[in-house]
Amino acid sequence: MDKKILFKTFRNTIGAAAYIYVISQVLNNGNVIFGTGNSSEIIGPFVLLLMFVLSAAIVGGLVFGETVIQFMNKKIKDGVKAAFYSIGWLLIYTLICVLLLSILR
Repeated sequence: MDKKILFKTFRNTIGAAAYIYVISQVLNNGNVIFGTGNSSEIIGPFVLLLMFVLSAAIVGGLVFGETVIQFMNKKIKDGVKAAFYSIGWLLIYTLICVLLLSILR
């Protein structure tokens, strides 16, 4: 197990999880933050889609950035490890959150 890649993927996926949490809070509290009215009805869907695309780019970079870097450096094995580690970390975070939801229910 390559501890350097493991740490980098952990750090990046923690960043992705934190970013996802912030965006979820913005979406959950959008009416409070931005208010309601004609302007939010007109531009709201546009902003939502922009946030979706931006989020895909940011989280994609955080989750698969190390994989791409390793592939570009011709370290195919390390790139595959980085992809699996990143997906594994996200799985662990998801399971922890599902467990917390079931306990706090």
